[in-house]
Amino acid sequence: MKPAEIKPKTVLNVYNYPKVALKPKFHLGDVVRISKFNFKGVFEKGYTANDSTELFKIAKVGTYLLEDMSNHPIKGCFYETELQRSKHPDVYLVEKILKRKGNKLFIKWLELPSNQNS
Repeated sequence: MKPAEIKPKTVLNVYNYPKVALKPKFHLGDVVRISKFNFKGVFEKGYTANDSTELFKIAKVGTYLLEDMSNHPIKGCFYETELQRSKHPDVYLVEKILKRKGNKLFIKWLELPSNQNS
């Protein structure tokens, strides 16, 4: 209904009109990454990734609340446009090889805390 079409008789109908809620894009427990596009500077390299390498789980739907993979809540809330569903949640990037012993390696994973080294 256009604003010009509203008459004093139809004001209550307009205010009481039920709002349709859209289906959420992400569901509880989905694994997502946070978009870094809004945080890139003017002279930031264009070939660097636009999403974080760290993975998060959806803790609450709506304005999304996140928790890391060890179930610690993340401060703040996020909108759908700031999140990207992870296609491969079990793939991690290697930052550094800390130790070698025979064919065994002790690895520091990229953007994971040091207690996650393996």
